[in-house]
Amino acid sequence: MACTVSAQENQTFSVSADAIVRVSPDRVVLHIGAETIGENLGSVRKTNFDIIKNAIEILKKNGIEDKYIGTDYVNIETWYERNVNSSNYGRIRFTARQSLSIIITDISKYDELLTNVINAGINQVHSIEFQTSELKKHRYEARSLAIAAAKEKAEFLAREAGFRLGNIINLQESTNDGYWRPRNDRGGMSQSMSQAYTGNDGEDSDTLAPGMISITSNIRLYYNVAQ
Repeated sequence: MACTVSAQENQTFSVSADAIVRVSPDRVVLHIGAETIGENLGSVRKTNFDIIKNAIEILKKNGIEDKYIGTDYVNIETWYERNVNSSNYGRIRFTARQSLSIIITDISKYDELLTNVINAGINQVHSIEFQTSELKKHRYEARSLAIAAAKEKAEFLAREAGFRLGNIINLQESTNDGYWRPRNDRGGMSQSMSQAYTGNDGEDSDTLAPGMISITSNIRLYYNVAQ
């Protein structure tokens, strides 16, 4: 917990304090997708569709309910090969992309599921977010702790400084979002993540530890200074 204090000429007094509640995540939100490139639009679309279809089937077979699987976007682009060193220079090319959002409520399944969908052709991992389903409960706890800390500090400092506190006349709060994601998780699958999920490191253990989520509340209290 931290505290800052300021006094103003119009006989007001403010104190800010923050509190952090650390909890274990109980779900993972994945944003994954497939990108397919080729010269035949029909073939590119079908290949991309089949990858997503297979990934969804894998998720369902592993107990992920329909309500926890959603399509983020579908996109098809047309472009021309510009690499002068390529035999395909100037040829029209097509890129098909689809992205899924998945909520995994059993964290123990996370690593295996991600491995399986990547092996099925998923080649884009946009983000991995470890969350708590009881964010409201823990945020209230952080708020309560921060308010208590601010009041305690205000009372102590006023007593030591030799003045009396009046009523609380205002309150401001800022909080965090209550989840964490691994770094470098945007813009496709990184090399290290690709190696981890295709077995290139020669190990069979989990690749990411969920750790703890920090839920922070910062409270600033404004008091009148009693006459």
